[in-house]
Amino acid sequence: MRKYISLLILICSLNIYAAELPPAPQPEALQAAVNAFIEAYGTKENITRMTHWDGSIGSPMSFFMSIPFCCDSKDDKLNAVLNAFVTDENNSYQYVHETPGTGLLYSVSFGERRYITRKNNNQEFYMLCVKNLTNPRFRDMYAISFVKKKHTYEGTLFRIKSPRPDYKEEEAKDVVSLKNFYVVGQMDKELIDSVKYVYVNGPNSISSMDKIAWRENVVDGRFVYKDEAYKDSEIWVSYIYKSGKISDRHVVKVIPGAILHVNFHKDGHDIVRVETDYTDDENSKDKQKMAKADETLNNYSVMLKAVNDQIRELRSVPEDAPDHSEVKKRLSELHKTARDITKKMQDLVEKMEFELK
Repeated sequence: MRKYISLLILICSLNIYAAELPPAPQPEALQAAVNAFIEAYGTKENITRMTHWDGSIGSPMSFFMSIPFCCDSKDDKLNAVLNAFVTDENNSYQYVHETPGTGLLYSVSFGERRYITRKNNNQEFYMLCVKNLTNPRFRDMYAISFVKKKHTYEGTLFRIKSPRPDYKEEEAKDVVSLKNFYVVGQMDKELIDSVKYVYVNGPNSISSMDKIAWRENVVDGRFVYKDEAYKDSEIWVSYIYKSGKISDRHVVKVIPGAILHVNFHKDGHDIVRVETDYTDDENSKDKQKMAKADETLNNYSVMLKAVNDQIRELRSVPEDAPDHSEVKKRLSELHKTARDITKKMQDLVEKMEFELK
């Protein structure tokens, strides 16, 4: 039976899908430097992205990204990437640095093909591999090959998630279960005619190999995004207006195994409901508790939406308006009311979680 649960279940710590496992060491400095580099130099025209499944049910996804670049030899973002390879060497199980004129050539398998990551000995080359955060059968590989010219660096940056060639079967106990989740987005009236499509980033949804700006088309003010995660996580949503302008990021919390319905507006979003599945008996006490809690949560959600509507309306009052000081005071009161309602919703969900264990 499909059940509708609202809002604050998203921000509670419901670790119901997997026990906490010691995480594999992660190259956090390199992750941050690579993300900043891609954001600065990656475009939909020059980034190559591919995904691959081995065909079996529930198999993890492999992920391949390459970004060719040409930038100044003093570029801060590129040099941050190179420095981060060295910084994170101790957080990897494999680290390679080849200088021009020496060393081997390198390639990596992806699906049924191999891709060359270092084409010739004239290229300087860095490679770092770590165990994937959620599945030790897989590795996250970061690599960069480039040629130094007079004032520029020209090369390619790679990020790859793929099966580990050195995997040992006894490591299977560390595998974390992934579950699908969906975000069903609906634009409000002020956006429905102005937004062309949205970019969705899932930085924490699977592992350190976060997705970069997957584009979802908006049709009649609506879009649907699907991903997978092993614990409560978040995505970032940015609007791409028909004028070409891009909005700020909107952070939306998600949980695995759920369908999240969200109304988006210019300054934020409202969570309408979350759909989950359960099969309790129709007349069970648990079902009755859930029904009562759901009714209360829906009422809180209506109240919270009304408060948010008032906040948005008051934010449109010009700062030079004669009564703007009163507007600021009223906004402060409304924000407090919103926090109080949110706290009550969170308390209710946590209470239900405890009672239904």
